[in-house]
Amino acid sequence: MNTTRNTTKAYVVEASPSVIAVKVIDDGVIDLLVALGFVPAPDKEKKLMALITPNQSSKITVFEKLRDAGVCFSAGPGWCPADVFEFLRENKMLSGPYRRIVWRGPGESQIIENS
Repeated sequence: MNTTRNTTKAYVVEASPSVIAVKVIDDGVIDLLVALGFVPAPDKEKKLMALITPNQSSKITVFEKLRDAGVCFSAGPGWCPADVFEFLRENKMLSGPYRRIVWRGPGESQIIENS
């Protein structure tokens, strides 16, 4: 596991059984999200996009595409998106490195490369 100080264009903030939500930092990633089927989250600004995933297989496919695009997976308390990614990886449903984003304080994030 290597720590980097790179930035990210977006990060996954929710990975519940049926929804993936992504916080957009750089609008350059919106076209990719729209192509994957994401839409602006209800009652939210365009900077939060969501996708309903009907099953685990579709969630895995979307996770792979997000990972390949350099989107980070949020780490934090509870069952966070980074934990979901790691669970899928440990159970050999996903493979390869991914990036997790952690917060050290308000507005102070750190990106960690998990190989």
